[in-house]
Amino acid sequence: MSTKKALLAKLRVGHRVAEDEKHELAQYFVRTSQWTKLENGEIDIVYGAKGTGKSALYSLLMNSADSFADKNVLLIPAENPLGASAFQGLIDESAENSETNLSYVWKLYILQIISSKLRDLPDTSEIADRLVIALETAGLLPKKVTLSSLFSRAKNYIQNLGSSEATDVEYTLALDQNTGFPIATRKVSYAKPDKGELLSSVPVNDLLAFANEGLGDQKKKVWVLFDRLDVAFASSAKLEKEALRALFRVYADLKPLENIQAKMFVRKDIWERITEGGFREASHIIKTDTIQWDRDSLVNLVASRLLNNQPLVEYLKIDKNEALQNLAMQEQILRRILPDKVDTGKNPDAFGWILSRVQDGTKEAAPREIIHMLECLIKVQLKKLEQGRPEPNEEILFDRSVFKESLGEVSKVRYEQTFCAENPKLKEFTELLRAGKCEQNNKTLSETWQRSQDELQAIADQLVSTGFFELRTEKDFPYWIPFVYRDALDLVQGKAA
Repeated sequence: MSTKKALLAKLRVGHRVAEDEKHELAQYFVRTSQWTKLENGEIDIVYGAKGTGKSALYSLLMNSADSFADKNVLLIPAENPLGASAFQGLIDESAENSETNLSYVWKLYILQIISSKLRDLPDTSEIADRLVIALETAGLLPKKVTLSSLFSRAKNYIQNLGSSEATDVEYTLALDQNTGFPIATRKVSYAKPDKGELLSSVPVNDLLAFANEGLGDQKKKVWVLFDRLDVAFASSAKLEKEALRALFRVYADLKPLENIQAKMFVRKDIWERITEGGFREASHIIKTDTIQWDRDSLVNLVASRLLNNQPLVEYLKIDKNEALQNLAMQEQILRRILPDKVDTGKNPDAFGWILSRVQDGTKEAAPREIIHMLECLIKVQLKKLEQGRPEPNEEILFDRSVFKESLGEVSKVRYEQTFCAENPKLKEFTELLRAGKCEQNNKTLSETWQRSQDELQAIADQLVSTGFFELRTEKDFPYWIPFVYRDALDLVQGKAA
């Protein structure tokens, strides 16, 4: 087997989805200032576009749970890292889902998962024990728990308030007026009181303060981590807005509790959607950071993953630790293994070509697509060498010919598994553009979509906001479809007729 074929067969750059590589992330993660702030508790909310690394930070936090526990900080996941969301399908869109009701659900759920964690600790305080007993008695904390089951119980508890028929027996979560301890009381209901009054009678704020006091007695803090919020309520934009606005209100309400903190990883476009039209609580959300990537940081990311392969380090005859601390050396590594250019003429270098081809209409290149592009380059080049094609010249590992073929697969996955999965109602209109030109205007879109001007503009605006269109207002054809979607739809360069 040739040297390059053997090297490519061993080369690994990770997975495009962070959840699929949680065990490997620590091996090539670079401790950025953003990570340091998150680790030190200086950041509560992390914003970022799809695929920019929010879930990677979440996974790294969870992988570091033991080291945080050594500092008396307990990390508690509020969402399943893989598979179905803990919240998905558990709130009926047709039900009464005011932000107030949902705020009570979130607070009760947070109380449940904290109590579940406290119950598992070898040493607990009297306060923690009484809190656990009260929740168990009220049917909110079963012996065996899943996040879905806890959220379901919290939701049902709040939604069923006041819905019992006369003479029904129910347990009510409350605080003992004499001792201040949480209790679950048995109650026979003969009427249906006002729902607002019933909600105000559920002492979730007092119970959270009680849990905060118990944690203080044990000199512990908890961080409740929320990720994958884009998945939880994807089926309904209305429900998503109500549920997530309620969650951010809860975040603001938790701020006075020094031992309980919520940490959230949120897609930037979702945050913009739920705050559209105004959101007073937004002014209280200040411990935030936004994940942004420029060329230097992306070079660093790619080099870190490549240098995690000892065969490549030996092939290049470099000092790995030195290279990881030197951006110029990282750029040099890419120049050594990639061709000078993919397209001739006044075009960017090979890495710049990758960045320009995987970015969407927001002009942002996400790590997810870059990692996927590298995976595809390795696979396609290895296949060609196995077929007996000649090796690339000098130290280069990838022929220019494999780049466009690899982009085709990246385009297909990005379009089908990301864009269409997240925007099923827009797929009808993007499919009508198939096999057409990549530059459009209102006239060409009207002929293609057969919609009124008002409808057409609303659709086009949505495609701009999702990054399917890049808006070029100075052009006669202002809607430009980025390269990352072209192969998937068989689009060609030029203006639509």
